[in-house]
Amino acid sequence: MTGEEARELELLAMRAIMRTENGRAFMYTCLQNCGTYTGTFSADTHEHAFRAGARSHGLWLDAELRDAATDDYFRMLREQVDV
Repeated sequence: MTGEEARELELLAMRAIMRTENGRAFMYTCLQNCGTYTGTFSADTHEHAFRAGARSHGLWLDAELRDAATDDYFRMLREQVDV
């Protein structure tokens, strides 16, 4: 399998998840758990490093979801405001 084929499979999987309301709710929870929408500062350097790493992963996931399923990504955000 080529890199392009592997990437297309990743995008298809993300699109399938984002197609359902439950999938979008789950992905939003993942983004929240990573601290994507919060700051990382902590006076404890170990805690700060942990939060920064988690947030970095969340930012990566956020970008992947926007790339794979832009319309469903924004639908996910709207659904969370409506909760």
